[in-house]
Amino acid sequence: MYSKILVPLDGSQLAECVLPHVQALASGPGKIEVTFLYVVPPLDAPMVKAAYKKKIEDESMAAAQSYLNKLTSKAAFKAHSSGQVLIGKPAETIVKYAASQKMDMVVMATHGRSGIGHWVYGSVAEKVVHAAKVPIWLVKATDSKVAYGRKKLSVMVTLDGSKVAESVLPHLKLVHRQLPGNKWDIILMRVCEIFSQPINYPPPMSMNWDEYLKYEKAKCKEICRNYLEEIQDKLGIDRKSVRIEVPEGNPAEKLINYANKNSIDLIIMSTHGRTGISKWAFGSIAEKVLKGADCPILLIRAK
Repeated sequence: MYSKILVPLDGSQLAECVLPHVQALASGPGKIEVTFLYVVPPLDAPMVKAAYKKKIEDESMAAAQSYLNKLTSKAAFKAHSSGQVLIGKPAETIVKYAASQKMDMVVMATHGRSGIGHWVYGSVAEKVVHAAKVPIWLVKATDSKVAYGRKKLSVMVTLDGSKVAESVLPHLKLVHRQLPGNKWDIILMRVCEIFSQPINYPPPMSMNWDEYLKYEKAKCKEICRNYLEEIQDKLGIDRKSVRIEVPEGNPAEKLINYANKNSIDLIIMSTHGRTGISKWAFGSIAEKVLKGADCPILLIRAK
């Protein structure tokens, strides 16, 4: 269970797009504590006198605390939330606070006061994704649909056959338990990726190149489907709620297209896969999906 949830906010409506998701997670069974964190950046004005700088920072912190007090007094959060205001660099402060307070999850927007154009290299959300050790539930500010309480919650779980990517499965089970009020449609997905030149060519039997590509595609799909069926059996979730998809092509493109075209409500994926931890950088599959998919994404950092 995600018992301790950290929610960074900056006072903007864009950042508040996370609140329906936080409310749903906090309404799960058991004792769940939500901490709303407002980080006030220090005043970067070397020529300003220290006393005046402190006055400005104190006023900013007071305004932030007032904002959080209003939020935590709302009926949806009053029973299980608190507000914390800190001064510092936003991304570094969020990561350190999550670690020091042993948070189970961070829920945050991909954009804040700086606007949608700032979800780029160097943004607060991007820095937190790269540095935090806990799962991060990321919500795009443009995400307007909330599935909670609807007839069905569609969750896509991305896998690539590696044990690293399978680190998402315990978190799928946790989310499933923490959101019990929904009917579930869980899609286990592994993309069948055919390289331009198969490494086993020439084939063990006589066939032309087109025939061999067809053979490789069929073999790849069979391997992927058999693997996902094994995962489906081991999940411990009603099989009627779990189905398998094996698209063919570029992994990032296929994951993004499927999620956006099928109105997926949540993607659960690992920051690393078969390529290893060193590949979690700009250009990785996870990073591309994070930028291209319209729905929230629960990112699990592989250990």
